[in-house]
Amino acid sequence: MAKEEDIILIISKSFSKQRLSNKELKLCKDLSVTKLITDFGLNDIQASSVVSWCCMQQRYLKKEEEVL
Repeated sequence: MAKEEDIILIISKSFSKQRLSNKELKLCKDLSVTKLITDFGLNDIQASSVVSWCCMQQRYLKKEEEVL
């Protein structure tokens, strides 16, 4: 399980639209809208935004790897 501070960093990076590191992307796989709402006090729109950002970052990483 990821440390709470790591997930809070992922949340803040998603709100500011910053790229996520490989470690953070691995932690994103365990996040869900429900977990973000219950454990971190986000509303449904915020939680959906975080999950969407994580998905976009995963896709970006895959495209980057394809280029290399």
